[in-house]
Amino acid sequence: MNKLLVFGILLSGHILSAAEAETLFFAEENSKEYTRIVLTLEGNKVSGTQNWLPKAPDGHGAHGVINGTLGEGGIMKVLFEYTIEGSEQSEEEVLKLDGDKLYIGEGQLLADPKNESRLRLQDPGKVVFKKPLVKVPAHEPKAGTPERKAIMDAMRVPVSAEVGQEVVFTGTVRVSGAWARFSGHVDPANGKAKNEDVSAALELDFSALLQKDAKGAWKVLHKGFAGDIGVMEEAKEKYPKAPWVLFE
Repeated sequence: MNKLLVFGILLSGHILSAAEAETLFFAEENSKEYTRIVLTLEGNKVSGTQNWLPKAPDGHGAHGVINGTLGEGGIMKVLFEYTIEGSEQSEEEVLKLDGDKLYIGEGQLLADPKNESRLRLQDPGKVVFKKPLVKVPAHEPKAGTPERKAIMDAMRVPVSAEVGQEVVFTGTVRVSGAWARFSGHVDPANGKAKNEDVSAALELDFSALLQKDAKGAWKVLHKGFAGDIGVMEEAKEKYPKAPWVLFE
């Protein structure tokens, strides 16, 4: 049996093997600050983002990426590379995944004599796991599922009306509770744009934020074509109650 499968960890009721990948979201928030981590696990590889932000209006947070390896018992050794107050920093971390909780190991950090902008753990084996981040429910419905089809159908009417012809969508859908986000592309159903203006618009990425109403029907709240993340930044500002995981 594949060694990675042997020490696979139980995630969402199944074993994550070397052939699978899953993205998980974790958060911890209190009156002073919040921490958010997005983890993608693929075999024994770990990657993702980590953000810490104080709630004080003039507070400066740390925003960066994590990369490392997954070992037995859900233990991950990663390097957190981040920006804080305009300065590039990095530090070693040991994370522990335990069911629906993620812990950041606490231990003595020392300056790396070979790299003044990096902190290393004095003894990674002696870190302690105290304060957990809690898993935030989110999933990406697969093509052909009723949930994904309902979201696509909700977008198809207004977008087809906007571009003046029937359209089809290709991209990713992420759902968290009664909210959903689509990111991808729009194409004419017949394979040809009706004019140059439509063709130019369809060259851009398309994003949409949706919400399920009281009757269980998906409704488009915000949508648009853009060559950057502007559409979703507008959606985040306009709908502050939308789950943060939709904007990662």
